[in-house]
Amino acid sequence: MVSVYDVAQRAGVSPATASRVLSGSSYPVRARTRERVLRSAKILDFRPSMVARALVTARTRTLGAIVHDVSDPYFGEVLRGLEGAAHANGYQMFVCSSNRETQRELAYVRSLLSYRVDAILFCGGGIDDRRYGTELRRLLDGYRKTGGAVVTLAPHGYRAPSVTADNRGGAVAMARHLLDLGHRRLGVVAGPASIRTGTVRVAGFRAALAERGVALAPDLIVSGEFTAEGGAAAVSRLLDRDPAITAVLCANDVMAFGVLHELAGRGIRVPQTVSVAGFGDVRMAAYTNPPLSTVAVPRYEIGWQGVHAALALLAGEPVRSRRLPVSVVARASTGRVPERTASGRREQRRRAG
Repeated sequence: MVSVYDVAQRAGVSPATASRVLSGSSYPVRARTRERVLRSAKILDFRPSMVARALVTARTRTLGAIVHDVSDPYFGEVLRGLEGAAHANGYQMFVCSSNRETQRELAYVRSLLSYRVDAILFCGGGIDDRRYGTELRRLLDGYRKTGGAVVTLAPHGYRAPSVTADNRGGAVAMARHLLDLGHRRLGVVAGPASIRTGTVRVAGFRAALAERGVALAPDLIVSGEFTAEGGAAAVSRLLDRDPAITAVLCANDVMAFGVLHELAGRGIRVPQTVSVAGFGDVRMAAYTNPPLSTVAVPRYEIGWQGVHAALALLAGEPVRSRRLPVSVVARASTGRVPERTASGRREQRRRAG
């Protein structure tokens, strides 16, 4: 591997002079000497050592991203934004997929610290676990004291600057969408109870229903993994508890894909019998059968802005947390409440009156 000493020897200068030129130092070097060093570096195909540079600058120009599931298309788009911003600013990105396991996530944090990454970005929601939270705070507080930056990109228990989507607002808007279509008998396919992103979205669903005086019974909120299999299993339990529900609110799109699959297997038509709504607007949402109504989240923008927030922190600039707006995308998986159901409710109200 070509070293700075090789470049210095070819250019006929001292290693210190070659190092100043190649590192971009502001130390004054004659223009002709600088040109000679740069020409020698190009001829020798010199590539600076990141380890050596880190020893001098205390920066490795690397970032660490921790996602919950690298196969989840939601995180794929966030990572695309992270990588795009990192590359544009001369940074490399390490990606770790924790599978929402507390010990694995802590192990990845320790590894990133050992690699001396300049910043760590948490792409998934915080995990509600006391021991995990205590150890995470210990690791990250020490890391930040030594100049490292931490940014969260989803609802999280660790207090740090954040760039997140308006998860609660999006959940409220989607629930209102279904209420406006006449649905009053709704069920919720929620994510794991320990993941903050899912609990924030469920809280939004509850709030919107409460506004209209619609009660959401505890047994009509069924938790499952943030996967298609988790969604299918959750809606199966939900239908066993109340076969008459007319709409299902899902905590993310991938779970909604599983819900659509399970309903089709049972011969339940969407949206003629049951409407289905997701959250995230991953690319496949527009291509399901029927296309999925969902909440559009600016995932690429979250990643892009997350990196810029981290770089601002590293530069010593003040950074305020940001909550990016979301919007309801109404597609064919949601429709008006079935007429037979609506007629039955009108008859019940008439008799009660």
